[in-house]
Amino acid sequence: MRKWISLVIGALLALAGIMVDGPSGASQTTASPQPAAPARVDVDSPDDSLLRWPLPPGAEKYAAIDGKRMHRDVVAQALISRRYRDQVHPKFWGRIIGTSSDAESAEWLARRFKEIGLSDVRIQSFDLEPQWMPQTWEVAVTSGGKTIELDSAQPNYAAVPTPAGGLDLEAVYVGLGAEADYAGKDVKGAAVFYYTQVGLQLGTDWAALAKRADAKGAAAIFEVDMLPGNMRYQGYPSNTEAPAFTVGSGDGFAVRDMFAAAAPGQAPRVKVSLDVKTVPNLKTSLVWGTLPGATDETIYVIAHRDGWFDAAGDNASGVASMIGLAEYYAKVPQAQRRRTMVFVGLDGHHNTGTGSAVGVKWMADNREKLFAKTALMINAEHPSTLQTYVRPRYEEQRDIAWSNAYTAQQWYAGGASRPELQTIAVKAFGEFGVPLLREPNVRPPLGDLGRFFRFLPGVATSDFHHYFHTDQETPATVPWTGLEASTRAYARIIDEVNKLPLSSLQRPPES
Repeated sequence: MRKWISLVIGALLALAGIMVDGPSGASQTTASPQPAAPARVDVDSPDDSLLRWPLPPGAEKYAAIDGKRMHRDVVAQALISRRYRDQVHPKFWGRIIGTSSDAESAEWLARRFKEIGLSDVRIQSFDLEPQWMPQTWEVAVTSGGKTIELDSAQPNYAAVPTPAGGLDLEAVYVGLGAEADYAGKDVKGAAVFYYTQVGLQLGTDWAALAKRADAKGAAAIFEVDMLPGNMRYQGYPSNTEAPAFTVGSGDGFAVRDMFAAAAPGQAPRVKVSLDVKTVPNLKTSLVWGTLPGATDETIYVIAHRDGWFDAAGDNASGVASMIGLAEYYAKVPQAQRRRTMVFVGLDGHHNTGTGSAVGVKWMADNREKLFAKTALMINAEHPSTLQTYVRPRYEEQRDIAWSNAYTAQQWYAGGASRPELQTIAVKAFGEFGVPLLREPNVRPPLGDLGRFFRFLPGVATSDFHHYFHTDQETPATVPWTGLEASTRAYARIIDEVNKLPLSSLQRPPES
């Protein structure tokens, strides 16, 4: 069931009616909003066509962990993002660190923690270094008397601005952006277009293609994502001297057709402008909540709050899973909770580089105080993603096909020095139907456990999918069945770890 009622999101937005201020010092754009991603969310009727893993015998108590209820928290966070889009910035939007949507996300999570009955609920504020905030940008390509606006163009995070007035450049097509594609072509001072998709990046550094164009003197760089859908994709920093953008497939293929049709010596031309401000005096926060246990030993559950666009999978789903665990254990008598449970909504990491994840860094710097008696940390990071496929080339329809299942995940469970934890995790994921890649990651998947795993026993799963970081990563790409399965598995891991003494889990820091 994919054609869900698109009016629900609009109705909820209208009912919410909360005014959100922009970041301090950042200009408010009055540009008309771009067309929104498909609002494939029917809050009242989650997709019952999705495959659901049945509870195994002896695990009946975990039925209280309800995927449909958790999915509502995914939707609630997406609505925070959409309010920011509609009231502040129609193109650079989401639950962005340092902005009003970040503050609204923190207040929302603190309210949810209080509703559940957690104690010591607090919002811990942190100062941010000046933040990169794009204000306006435009990209247009002209050839043969025809001009097209590249509405899907999105500057990579931390991209350098263009000079005032923008740039007017000759465009050069370099295929997949490999070294061979540059043979016989001079791209110095030009706008370079290369085409790629998940799995086709060349080199170990995902930004290697942009850096190659930059090293050859490109004045502007455009990476076309060939996945169907003309999606806006927010890329991490390419660290290039030229402004770098991603472009959706629809726009990118239209430009490719222009290259093909251009007369000899009359290459398409690109007009590009990007205005950026570096905004000081912004703040972000950690959101804390606690369930006291029978002892002062602790288990931490963490999930980052930030994300681009709806950020439904990355990471509203993780926050929803964390809330689901808090709801479940809040109903367990304190005497039956062996260890105190600490839940933390992290500030996040999508601002990337120096000055990012300041709250997480503070936690790591204070590890002796916070984690002296910690038996486990669970990092809830994209725990449920709809399994999708690009249709095979022999089918006429060339879109992304949706399945009725959730994807297999990368995973990490304590590493080689904690075989007991890895055994517990693998068994739990299998018991509740969470598919995993065959081999564990050597270190945690990209996420926040990376700050802690060297000195804490930790578990993390994660997935990077077709809609990752795009404006089509809506709540519909987060199957409630996967939320339910992953969160039940996390609960089983917690319960099994609570049977072990602290001494069997703690280890000297890994090198």
